[in-house]
Amino acid sequence: MSATPADLVVFTPLPPARSGIAAYSAELLPLLAEHRRIAVVVARMADKVPLPGCEVLAEMEYRRDPALAALPHLFQLGNSLDHAHVYRAALRSPGILVLHDPVLHHLVEALTLGRGDWAGYEQALAAEYGEAGRRLARRRRHGLFDPAQRFLLPLNGAVLDRARGVLVHSRFAAGRVARIGGPEVRVVPHHLSPLVATAAGLSKAEARARCHLPPDRPVLLSLGHATPAKRIDLVLEAVARLRDAGSPLLHVIAGAVEPGFDLEGQIARLGLGDRVRITGWLGEEEFLAHARAADLLVNLRWPLAGESSGALVRALGLGLPALVDAAGPLGEWPDAVVAKLESGPELLPRLAAAIGALLADPAGLAARGAAAAAHLRVAADPALSVAAYLQAIRDWG
Repeated sequence: MSATPADLVVFTPLPPARSGIAAYSAELLPLLAEHRRIAVVVARMADKVPLPGCEVLAEMEYRRDPALAALPHLFQLGNSLDHAHVYRAALRSPGILVLHDPVLHHLVEALTLGRGDWAGYEQALAAEYGEAGRRLARRRRHGLFDPAQRFLLPLNGAVLDRARGVLVHSRFAAGRVARIGGPEVRVVPHHLSPLVATAAGLSKAEARARCHLPPDRPVLLSLGHATPAKRIDLVLEAVARLRDAGSPLLHVIAGAVEPGFDLEGQIARLGLGDRVRITGWLGEEEFLAHARAADLLVNLRWPLAGESSGALVRALGLGLPALVDAAGPLGEWPDAVVAKLESGPELLPRLAAAIGALLADPAGLAARGAAAAAHLRVAADPALSVAAYLQAIRDWG
């Protein structure tokens, strides 16, 4: 540790981990470090990277310094193996829990079943859901499992039981985790990345040239990790309908594709080989350039787990109009900032019609984009997040 002792311990991943929460922490913690002396704990020595104003430690170094255990702790927790060390620490030590993903089933599953530990998975479900959870785990071992169970059984109770207070990014997420007798839950909107300001001066023409996109075709964007929950399969069906109706649009899927999610197969089945581009994982500059290059972002979710999209916040902050779900965290955005798609029957034709109508109205898109950028500069100011964190540390630390 440095000569100046820390007064706050933060467990989190940091870049280059391909986690939105890693980027979130790397942006927010240096601002928080202007007010607190922060020791940031990452999983391994190989994960240590410089972070302005912070002392970065590997978990093994944290364990060697008993004085750190007595300090206030804050846990930046998400639903992937990048957060395994955060999850374990949140189970050991009471602290402030920043729950980016209300559903943690996928993480618990990876830590147990991903390592062949059926007994550990059964124990986790039984501890939270009693005998019913135990039976579900045993049935899964015999092949009886519906992926929707991950969202119905969020497996977040163990960390909530240890938390002194919880921060989430939406009222919807707060509703999923708040419970009688549980820790206090507060909403802190996801901050707007300072990197947005560095890309805001990039024109659409310059961005398209940088991204090797055609200058004169409408570009529909799916941004961030491509997973089934983002309903990209439904978006592809809508793109096929619009193609059949004569639209020249190009759909760019800008992000890494979840293993096992057969997007290439669906693209081939729909005959969309010349209408869809999959970029793979993008670094920050390429990520922001694609947001500047596009005409419209489509950002849907099902099932509704309650996470908030850092990719959406960045895109809106750059003035990219978006079409989102009218329910869940996305439904909390003002109507002037995002276009909303209501759930219900005939979803595919309504989605295709909404995309087509938005792309056919460049003036309306420009107005939405300007409204989005203006709203984010105020509502997602990082200074508001820092103030909320400092208050949480005072109240719960």
